[in-house]
Amino acid sequence: MQLLNEHYQLRVAEPADIPEIIQLFAQAFRFKLNAFNIDSTHPNQRQQLEAVWNSLACKKNSQQFVVTDNGKIIATFCLVIKENDFISNPFIKTPVLDYWRFGIIHYIKQKIFFSLFDYVPNENEAYLAHIAVLSSYQGHGVAYAILEWITQYSKDVLKKAYLSLYVDTHHEGALYLYQKNGFYIDKEESSRLTQSIFHIQHWYYMLKKTDLIAN
Repeated sequence: MQLLNEHYQLRVAEPADIPEIIQLFAQAFRFKLNAFNIDSTHPNQRQQLEAVWNSLACKKNSQQFVVTDNGKIIATFCLVIKENDFISNPFIKTPVLDYWRFGIIHYIKQKIFFSLFDYVPNENEAYLAHIAVLSSYQGHGVAYAILEWITQYSKDVLKKAYLSLYVDTHHEGALYLYQKNGFYIDKEESSRLTQSIFHIQHWYYMLKKTDLIAN
């Protein structure tokens, strides 16, 4: 546990956090979940979402973090690097039965949904796979503070020269936040998959220098 700022704490996520993390996902990415007809309020689908998400959290090249306020999770984010260097990963593989017991169709849809966050970064970058902040805490500088922490962590701990992410070209609020934090648009990409499912075709691949090279 460490301080994110004078108000909030930050730590590596634990298996017990999964239900709260899924609630954050359901809020932050509700449009995308609805496009797959995934109902996170349905007990069976929620349990299956938790099982599928856990399988991703087990990856050795990624690390999930949470931000808390008096013990309550108010934000979550995931960093990914190319190497399998994250040694602090408390998640274990979900039993295969948990993937299938609530229906193969829902399982396939959820796997496709989470696959949209997959990206293998270059050796010199740390990739921000996702970031979600509880709606009641949005607009209070939480996301900006997280981005500042990630930048320092990527430089000092991960020894990466760049921090990267993808964002919808039409998501003006996110673009403003990232550019204010020092990210710049490296290139624009197109996806037929996201166009067919979400009607979102164009994405910006954004980078931020961590100043590692200068040092």
